[in-house]
Amino acid sequence: MFWDTLERVNRLRQQAMSNPEFLQSAKQHEETLQHVEQYFEPKKHRKSTQKRQKTLADIYDQADFGGRPDDVTH
Repeated sequence: MFWDTLERVNRLRQQAMSNPEFLQSAKQHEETLQHVEQYFEPKKHRKSTQKRQKTLADIYDQADFGGRPDDVTH
């Protein structure tokens, strides 16, 4: 049974490969698939490097909180 099916499929494949209309249709199908794959292919994005979250010490590092113009201390 398996060999009969295999022989039948092989015979049909050979018939199709000798048919110019089938070959033209297969070529068009291949081109359409390539176009569709190209159109719907996911876009590649760069991996964004995650920035280190700033601490309050980093943010206020350059701020001068120590001096008062009237020289009053707490």
